[in-house]
Amino acid sequence: MRDVTGMDFSDDLPEDTDDERFRKHNRFLRSLKEDTLIIIDNFNTTATKDTFLSVMLKYKCRLLFTTRSRIESRPCMLIEEISDRNILFELAGHYYTDACDYKTVMEQIIETVHFHTFAVELSARLLQTGILEPEELLKKLEEEKAGMSATDKIGITKDGENRRATYYDHIHTLFSLYNLDEMQTEIMRCLSLVPLSGIPSKLFASWLRQHDMNNINDLVEMGFIQPKSGRMITLHPMLQEITITDTKPSVTNCHTMLGYLQKEVFCYHGIDVPYYKLLFSTTLNINDLIEVDDKEFYLRFLEDAFAYMDKYHYEEGMKKVVAEIENLLNNSIIGTASDKALLLDYKAAMADQTSKAIKLEQQALELITEINADNALLVSNLNANMGALYHKTNKNDLATYHMEQGISILEKYGLIYMNQSIAQICNYAVLLHDMGESERGLSALRRCAKTVKEHNSELSSDYAAIQEAMGNINLACGRLDKAREHLQKALSIYEQLWSDEPQLIEAKQEEILQQYAAAGLGIGSSFLI
Repeated sequence: MRDVTGMDFSDDLPEDTDDERFRKHNRFLRSLKEDTLIIIDNFNTTATKDTFLSVMLKYKCRLLFTTRSRIESRPCMLIEEISDRNILFELAGHYYTDACDYKTVMEQIIETVHFHTFAVELSARLLQTGILEPEELLKKLEEEKAGMSATDKIGITKDGENRRATYYDHIHTLFSLYNLDEMQTEIMRCLSLVPLSGIPSKLFASWLRQHDMNNINDLVEMGFIQPKSGRMITLHPMLQEITITDTKPSVTNCHTMLGYLQKEVFCYHGIDVPYYKLLFSTTLNINDLIEVDDKEFYLRFLEDAFAYMDKYHYEEGMKKVVAEIENLLNNSIIGTASDKALLLDYKAAMADQTSKAIKLEQQALELITEINADNALLVSNLNANMGALYHKTNKNDLATYHMEQGISILEKYGLIYMNQSIAQICNYAVLLHDMGESERGLSALRRCAKTVKEHNSELSSDYAAIQEAMGNINLACGRLDKAREHLQKALSIYEQLWSDEPQLIEAKQEEILQQYAAAGLGIGSSFLI
C-alpha cells in the first residue's frame, strides 16, 4: 500500500493526502489489462502481514514478485545459488580484474561463501579496491565468516542507487535479521546450532517448547528458514553464519533448548531416541559455537550429555565433552567433589588401559568422603565400574566387593531399578556365573527384565542388554536353545534401534558369534537365521 501510494502519476496534486493518492493510484492499477506487467521487488514479509496483498492479487494485469517469502497457491520459480564454479569464477572476474592470477584462491573463496552469488560479487569488489589480498580475504572469511571486522567501504549500485557499506553490512542488509521479533530471533538463534543437514520441524518445535508451528512456519514463509523434504527444516549456510554473528548464541539466551535437551532427553538414559545422531551433532555444535555465560548450568548439561553419548558409544563426542568439562572445572570456581569424581569416572570410561582406568576410578571414590542421597547414585556407579574393571582383570574378590557395595547403595537409597542400575546388575550376573553361581545371576536378570518391561519398554537398549547377558550366561552353561532365544531377541531389538547404522548391527553380530566361539561351539552362525 505504501509503494502504491508513493508512485508518481501525472494527475497527482501537491495538496493530495496519502489516502487520496492511494485511491487514485489503486483505481488506475485495477484498470490495467494483461498487456501490463507490474514487478514487486523484494516482497519480504508474510502474506498475512500485508493486508493489501490480497487486493493486489485481484488485479487483471500480470504480477511478478521477487521474494524470499512463500505465497501459497501461486506459480513459483525457486532461484537457487549458481552451482557451476566456472560461471561464478567468471562473475568474480567481472568485478576483480586480477581474478585469473589467483584462480585457486578465488575458487576457495567461492566455496567459503557457499556459492552465494551476492557474496561472490562482494568478495570480488572488495579485492578490486585493494583493501585485502585474496589470501587475506580467504583467511578472514574462514575465520570470521560473515562478521568481517574490516570497516572499509565497498560501493554497490542497485536499483539505480549507489550504496557504500562494509562487506558485512551488505550481507546483513540482504537478510534483514533486524526485522524479526524476539521469539523469531530465538528460533533462528537456536536453529543456527543445528547441523545444516536439517531437523524435523516438529522435533525442533518441541526442543523450543513451542506449542504450535506458527512461529516456525512464519519464518519459512518469510524465507529465513528453508524447508526440506520429509518435513525437515534448515538454514542457508551463509544465513547460519550471520545468525550466529548477529544473535550471539549463549547458554542463557538458548536456555530453553538446552534445558529441554538436558531434562527431556539426556536425563532419560533408559529412553532410546531415533534421532541421536542429530542430537549429538547439535551438542557438538553447541560446544563449539555457544558463549558460556552460565557455567553451572552448562556443566550439568555436559555431564548429562556425556552419559547419553556413552549409551550409544559415541566416542568422538565423549572426548570433546570431557575436554570441555575439564576446562570448566580447571578454569573456574564452580564444581563440587562429585563433579570432579564424575570427570575422573568419564576419563576412566575412555582409558585405553584397564590399570589406568582402575586408578582413575579409585581417585574418584577417594574424593567422596560421605555418601548421601545426592551422591548415592554416583558412588554406586563408581563402585560398579571399579568392580567391572577388576572382573576384567580376573580379580573376582575385589570385583565382588565393589559390585555388591554398589548394589547395596542402590537398595539403601531406593535406586535399584534406575537405568544406571541395569549395567550394574548385568555385570554382577556375569560375575556370579564366572564364580559358579549362574542361577543367582539369571534370577537377578529376570527380575530386572520384568521391571524394565513394565516401566520402560521391550524396545530399548536396556532390555536388549539384559537379554544379551541372559543369552551369554545360558550359552556358557551349554543351554543352546535358551541362549539362542535370548540372543535372537537381543539382536532383534538392536536391529530396530540401529536401523540406520548397519555397521553397529554387524559389530554386535560378530560379538555374539565370538561368544559362541569362546564357548567352544561352531554353530554360532545358526542363531542369525
